[in-house]
Amino acid sequence: MAMSNGGETGGKRPGFGVFDDWGKIRHHHVVPMDLPVSRISCQEIWNKLSESQKHFIHHFSRASWSGSRICSSQISEESPSVLRLLLLLFSSTGILDLKRSCHKAGVTPGEWDSLTAYAACFMTNTGNYLAFGDMKFVPGIPEHQLDNIVRVCPLKGDKKKKLLDLWDKTRKRIYSLSPGVRRLGMPPKGVSAYYSKNMNLLEVQLISDWMIEFDEEPRNTRVWKRSDPSQHGDLPEYEVRIASTRCLPTKTYRYKNKCVIHLVYGDHQEDLRDVVMHLKNAIPYTDTDDQREMINCFIDYLETGSIESHKRSQILWVQQEEPFIEVNIGFVETYRDPQGSRAEFEGYVAVVNQTVSKQFRPLRERAEYFLSLLPWPKEFHAEKIQCPTFSCFEIFTFVSSIIPAGVNLPNYEDVRMAYGSRNICFLDVLYSKDHSFQTTFLYEDDAQAVQKMGREESVVQVAFHELLGHGSGKLFRRNRDGGFNFPYGKVSHPLTGDPVSTWYEPGETWNSVFGDISSAFEECRAECVGLFFSAHPEAMEAVGYTGQEAEDLMYINWLMMVRAGFLATETYSEDTGFWAQAHAQARFAVLRTLLAASKLDAERYSGKDLERERDFIQIHCDRRKVVRIKMNRNKIKTVGVPAVQTLLIKLQVYRSTADVAKGREFFSVLTTPPKYLLELKRIISANRRPRPMFVQAHTRITKNKEGESRVMLEEFDATSVGIIESSLARFKEWISDC
Repeated sequence: MAMSNGGETGGKRPGFGVFDDWGKIRHHHVVPMDLPVSRISCQEIWNKLSESQKHFIHHFSRASWSGSRICSSQISEESPSVLRLLLLLFSSTGILDLKRSCHKAGVTPGEWDSLTAYAACFMTNTGNYLAFGDMKFVPGIPEHQLDNIVRVCPLKGDKKKKLLDLWDKTRKRIYSLSPGVRRLGMPPKGVSAYYSKNMNLLEVQLISDWMIEFDEEPRNTRVWKRSDPSQHGDLPEYEVRIASTRCLPTKTYRYKNKCVIHLVYGDHQEDLRDVVMHLKNAIPYTDTDDQREMINCFIDYLETGSIESHKRSQILWVQQEEPFIEVNIGFVETYRDPQGSRAEFEGYVAVVNQTVSKQFRPLRERAEYFLSLLPWPKEFHAEKIQCPTFSCFEIFTFVSSIIPAGVNLPNYEDVRMAYGSRNICFLDVLYSKDHSFQTTFLYEDDAQAVQKMGREESVVQVAFHELLGHGSGKLFRRNRDGGFNFPYGKVSHPLTGDPVSTWYEPGETWNSVFGDISSAFEECRAECVGLFFSAHPEAMEAVGYTGQEAEDLMYINWLMMVRAGFLATETYSEDTGFWAQAHAQARFAVLRTLLAASKLDAERYSGKDLERERDFIQIHCDRRKVVRIKMNRNKIKTVGVPAVQTLLIKLQVYRSTADVAKGREFFSVLTTPPKYLLELKRIISANRRPRPMFVQAHTRITKNKEGESRVMLEEFDATSVGIIESSLARFKEWISDC
């Protein structure tokens, strides 16, 4: 998955820093009042759709948004209740009327703005932890003033009682910044709603071992340790909770006399019932038999928890031939699970942009050739590229804690191996980036170049990242029949020269073996592939750029990756050695690699007499604490590309051979920031602009005079209040049931 870097601007801004100084902890967890908001506008495309297409989009969007409440349940224990609290509070009357009542009660305009900023941030992140960085955020409004607002809220009767109960239940957790709750992670150093609080890493690994041995997929599960006295002697008991609407009979297993594991169905049951209801409503408006079957597979998967049904849906999804309306749903990405195995709920609806997609058709058609150019030995390439695709879509609905710039799906490795994958770019996300804000730490000429060509650079990097990055490489496996999917004993290890001696055993997956580093490791590999091909003239020509324009795009792409790696330092904790975001850790690994290559290149010349402008990369901090990044574009192909090639070989070899021990050691050293970069963290935080939030459209069904149903599109202002209003519109029925 590709993530946009977000925009930054100069000047000090309160909130969302990552300083480790306790005296400033609260200041840097407070939601800033001026969070940028971008609107995903759909009106132009909407006007071109048939009524049947509008109905399909409406029902699938409603299914996706019903599942967003599951995302809250997967983030923190308090998030579902905080969501209800905020929705009830703002639904009490018109938002402007509530604002006037609050001002009369002594709430200042700044405090009101702090509340709306917190609510909008919560609703777009689907919980009280940032999707990019996994850091907890808290309201800027003082607790006593939020208490005041709750009490002057004009709700009556049972709803007012419900609001007060929710407030009493959550108020301390909303504001708490005790050390164990500041970030997502395994207790006691972090918070995770995928595991009960009384579990530790060894217990999580024990459950993972069992799931691998019994071929159980963890993506749609959570794990809870039972605290009641065991009926199985002294053995601990665990519940592997499977997301489903049906409470199927519990299955119990005794594992190696170490524990007892119960497979319990019905997790997220109530929310999934709403998801399934809306999916069933979408079926009459499907375009093809395959699309109808895909929706039915989604339904069976969510009703029964059947991974096989979801895999079948993903096979149908991969085999679609350039669909006009793009949909998918399920438990997909594992970024927020501290162990990298369990997935967050996700659902989306998008419409193809045929013009931009056509631009990338030559890249797709020549994908197999370009993949053969990657620097690892031929044995480490996939035997066959199954129908590679890359399409550009514009989002109608994207439900998850974060909206990515692109995706490469499915994530089931057996489906990918047999049927391939599809690569999708979401233009709304890329085009929403204000590149005028992405110029901190750059010299003026580079800043102007980014403003001029930043949009094109983003789309090109996502195309290479998704299609040729995530879509590349092979995993060596031992099959259940004892055979291997590679010439056992005949493949030389590129880093040692010895025969390959490690591989994935039956039931093991990339995520299960590499665990908490799997996402960052893989994102680093995909980012490097993007850099590699942006420096390749044939690949650039395949996406429509030649000559000086291609050279300029290559330079901006490499420069922005170095800058992203530098900014990533902010998400690293010196106290714990923990990276709060996989993409940030990946980009920092690229930066370290290129800095090392630059240093080595400089040492080849005249040593101390070397002129500074000859260096490949410079990060310079002057006496005024002004930092500037400079790249020598003439050395990208002579210094940068060889360094990236070497990094790619190591990443792919460790990945292919399931060598998690050496891979983890290598990646850990590479992504441990040196002192001189850590010293610049404060400067980064002081100049960093928060990532933009997105306000999405809402659809609703009305009846005309003839009694025919019509779907209406409603869009909202690109403000915090607009985000709140959109949530109130789409959760209106759910709020009424509170």
